[in-house]
Amino acid sequence: MTSLNSFPLLERIIARAQSAPASEAIVDVPHSLTVTYSELCGDILSLGSILTSFLSVPETRVVVLCDKGYLVPLSMLSIWTAGGLSVPVLPSLPLPEQAYMATNSDASLVICDANNKPRADELKADMEKEGIKTTVLEISLNGVRKAAYDKSGVETLSKMSELHSERRAMMLFTSGTTGRPKGVVTRHSALGAQVSAVVQFWRWTSTDNLLHILPLNHLHGIVVALLPALWAGATVELWEKFDARGIWMRWINNEGKTPITMFFGVPTLYSRLIQSHPMLPKELQPIASEASSKLRLQVSGSAPLPESIKKTWEKEGGIGGGQVLLERYGMTETGIIASTGWENDKRVKGHVGYALPGTGIRLWNEDLNQSITAFDTQGEIQVRGPSITTEYWRLPEATAKEFVDGWFKTGDIGVWSSDTAAQNQLKVLGRKSTDIIKSGGEKISAVEIERAILELPGMKDCAVMGVEDEEWGQIVSVCLVTSRPSVTVNEIRNELRSVLAPYKLPKLLKLYEGEIPRNNMGKVNKKKLVLEAFPK
Repeated sequence: MTSLNSFPLLERIIARAQSAPASEAIVDVPHSLTVTYSELCGDILSLGSILTSFLSVPETRVVVLCDKGYLVPLSMLSIWTAGGLSVPVLPSLPLPEQAYMATNSDASLVICDANNKPRADELKADMEKEGIKTTVLEISLNGVRKAAYDKSGVETLSKMSELHSERRAMMLFTSGTTGRPKGVVTRHSALGAQVSAVVQFWRWTSTDNLLHILPLNHLHGIVVALLPALWAGATVELWEKFDARGIWMRWINNEGKTPITMFFGVPTLYSRLIQSHPMLPKELQPIASEASSKLRLQVSGSAPLPESIKKTWEKEGGIGGGQVLLERYGMTETGIIASTGWENDKRVKGHVGYALPGTGIRLWNEDLNQSITAFDTQGEIQVRGPSITTEYWRLPEATAKEFVDGWFKTGDIGVWSSDTAAQNQLKVLGRKSTDIIKSGGEKISAVEIERAILELPGMKDCAVMGVEDEEWGQIVSVCLVTSRPSVTVNEIRNELRSVLAPYKLPKLLKLYEGEIPRNNMGKVNKKKLVLEAFPK
């Protein structure tokens, strides 16, 4: 390996350990553990030294299969320090999905904790059936942590040889909502660009403390939340599971703890916080809302934010204490592309904001083969910059297909908004493959219809899709969760006529109880759902 100048994340962790060794880096709530920056450096050195013997070849793929907690970020950082490529896998996934990721990445090492050792052994057996030799390494907090820490660990780590900036760092798999998951490879240079842009745009500081309830196998949980906290020298408080009442109480109670300043979630989680608020003791409800109002930043992402949730949360004196949720737009392949503005008046409903530092955005008309500059004119969102992935793992044709003249094709359709309040912000209309419905020659945004439906009384959740039709090509169809169990498609159509053009009104309706099926990041697999809800 070669200077830490090319591994800026580790460089910043070391700098924080040197300037404020006792400052809290990671609070592992499930395991009642608090780790300082000095201790984090010592543990990276400890586990990294163990891993070096397994990672004789640079960019060796290493699956991380541990319950959410300190061992996950420690493993990733140690893998990078030892020159490997981290492949975080969610323990709750079914074995076939985990086996696909482990086999597809050709991992030669699986790091696991005791709870996931049986599953790791199953993965090893599955991989060996495919001719892939792998080793299972069980780790524990007692095994990697020292009895005492001093500055020598930090000094030793700071003298370690460098990582080349173009070395592959991490492989995250796409959500698979539009096809078989692909391994997205992020190099250290791109990872640094992704994280530093988020830190800069959202004004992270070392005084921040993020309450982290997201899974640690996706962009949102790792690149948007965990790594920016460590980059900024802040604190990240890891929760294993979402607990609405527990979150409210944590916001209220800072006694003996570092106050929470930031919270990131998907729209579904904000919906559950809203639903749980009235269940708090009556005297605590206004206190909880006031506690929410004191957080420095609350972010919603990974799925469109329904206007009903946004309004309820940001209402003055309401449940969220007047917090105006910041929305952002990104992909596994790109990091965060855009974010609504820092000022509240630039957080406009239905918009995702402005390009993050270092990222270029254009809207592209494929038919005319030209960029779109006019307002409210649909085009594919294409991006370029140092944060963009360079490859899908061992899929050269798929990689080449997604790039044109250095621009990455997101597959999303958007417009430059003419909305005066939005001030030329980007507005995402949806996925070209599933969220743009082609009906009778019109291109219809499913996201626009979903937002309109969720504004109607009693609507809790919905997913709008195009169902194949001989006459129209596709017809607008909706899966719906509502407190109005006898509602009909004609009633929905009539209530939407004042806000949607006639050709956008749904023609088919399927009612669901509870929730529409989503993955762990709140996304709907519409290709799968449309077949289940509206079989031919």
